[in-house]
Amino acid sequence: MPRILCFLLLVLLTTTAFAQRTISGRVVAQTTKEPLPEVTVRVEGQPGAVVTDKAGRFSLTVPAAETPLTFSHLGFQPVTVPAGQLGAEVSLAEQSYLIGEVQVSYVQLQKLLLRQWRIAPASLDDAARVITARVRAQSGDKAEMLEKNPDAVRRVMESARYDFRPDGIVKTKLMIAGHKLRWQLDEESRTLTVVDQEGGERKIKVVELTADRLVLLGQAPNAPAITYVPAK
Repeated sequence: MPRILCFLLLVLLTTTAFAQRTISGRVVAQTTKEPLPEVTVRVEGQPGAVVTDKAGRFSLTVPAAETPLTFSHLGFQPVTVPAGQLGAEVSLAEQSYLIGEVQVSYVQLQKLLLRQWRIAPASLDDAARVITARVRAQSGDKAEMLEKNPDAVRRVMESARYDFRPDGIVKTKLMIAGHKLRWQLDEESRTLTVVDQEGGERKIKVVELTADRLVLLGQAPNAPAITYVPAK
């Protein structure tokens, strides 16, 4: 009997030790074997997650050996691996998708999107109307002022610059005013999500994306498609 109790105690201690065990690893791209930063590593059934660093490395505590860990990153196919079967490296396969009827990978997409854009001259009037409508939803008085000065609104839109950066930040500048927003692209739905400094979220449809043209469509009813071109 004492031997059985000792055995059960040993098993219990081993299980507890694993439950408290911190595991670590490295996430790489399957084709290039390059490290993948900003990969979300989530323990299924638990809130929160960790994100890989610039070297693709992560570290987190798992509750049990059979606990599934999910690895996900924009532009790559997600992978789920039991914690006990985790190796030194986790490989994610690149996922391709269509933008403007052209098959584009996430890496290619980054090269296309990560630049400074301005509103194309042909879309300035539409952009001015979109801004005025957005202001009207917040303040009728301010919208009335904009409606009385359409040329001024157009000049502001003409000065607007949108600088998309690889760290998920988009710097916007209108005249002398500047803001930092966060952006994320969902390749499956072709939706660009922009989050402002107050946490307000806006979803925009990506209609077309090439080296010299970006076409976005807001979700408001009857919203016009706005075309952007490289600012420099």
